[in-house]
Amino acid sequence: MTLVQATTSMALVTVPVLTPEIAAALDVTTALIGPYQSIAYAGGAILTLLSGSLVLRYGGIRINQVSVVLSAIGVGLAITGMAPAIALGGVLAGMGYGLATPGASHVLARVAPPARVGLVFSIKQSAVPLGGLLAGALLPPVAERFGWAGAIALSSLMGLSAAVLIQPLRRRVDDDRDPAHRVGIEAPGRSVRLVLATPELRPIALAAFSFGAVQLSLFAFLVTYLVERVGLDLVTAGLLFSTMHGAGVVARVAWGWVSDHWIGARPLLAGLGAGIIASTAAAAAFSGAWPIWGLAAVCAALGLTAAGWNGIYLAEVARVMPFEKIGAATGGMLMFTFVGIIVGPSSFGAIVAATESYALAFLAIAGLVLIAVVGLAMRPRPRPNRNGLRP
Repeated sequence: MTLVQATTSMALVTVPVLTPEIAAALDVTTALIGPYQSIAYAGGAILTLLSGSLVLRYGGIRINQVSVVLSAIGVGLAITGMAPAIALGGVLAGMGYGLATPGASHVLARVAPPARVGLVFSIKQSAVPLGGLLAGALLPPVAERFGWAGAIALSSLMGLSAAVLIQPLRRRVDDDRDPAHRVGIEAPGRSVRLVLATPELRPIALAAFSFGAVQLSLFAFLVTYLVERVGLDLVTAGLLFSTMHGAGVVARVAWGWVSDHWIGARPLLAGLGAGIIASTAAAAAFSGAWPIWGLAAVCAALGLTAAGWNGIYLAEVARVMPFEKIGAATGGMLMFTFVGIIVGPSSFGAIVAATESYALAFLAIAGLVLIAVVGLAMRPRPRPNRNGLRP
């Protein structure tokens, strides 16, 4: 599941990482990366809402295979250099990304020890920044040597390879699939209503919306920001992008352990929200006068906070919901994340285009997180759920 999540994540940030090169080759503005990310996650939102019933019908492994193939095809379409194909590829890559998490949650909920569910889910979710780390570290050097199309081809090939590598798990792990289970058009609405009807999940859904908006704004614009406004070359900017994601890998596992042993999901998410606000404000002040170690320190702080929270809220879904509703509830919860992800990069790009100020865009998304932190702080801690897992 970690392999699948890493490759779909890498596919989704491949074009953002290579945006300065692609934009120069196609003679378009780099601000278009905001709408690209937004339409990609719009595609993800569509399939995420159907994922609960799809997983029950076809099995978690098969759904994960479909997810990496969609992602590989999607990112591969960017090689054409044609705007419509790149946009369609973004939608397909987003669809693949949207299918990966619910399928993995279904599989992991069957095998994760109850006392380690936060850690297990966080390890898997650490693959999202791991994919970003790989993209930032590998793709700019490959682009320098073989061109941006060669770097995109590498990302696509890694996704196709993952689909083949997990095939041996299909028979054993997907033994609970029900081929007769109906995938109905009402499934998306049920998933969202399921989250809204669960008091323990509502404030976390608000946090998922705002944190997701910040996270994907950073994923979409950090490299371009560092190249255009700070004056770094693409390789150095890519390494700082990898620094952020590398810190996110560590953070997702560490925060999962903390959530299992020390602090409940709500207060931990509130604390991470405060960290997002502080580190985002620091990023708004970047300039060419900053030393490289200072830039790296702030990028690492962004990774620890803005890229480190995802496993916590997904594990909370598994704690709160009965087993048979975990897939559907995960899809519904991810819908709130995807809405934030859709709104975030487009709004960030619009602010930059209108004001020519990245600082204002950073401060705007920090204000969105502040609203979620207040909501988390005002809610009581959840009661133990019917599965007996610790809140």
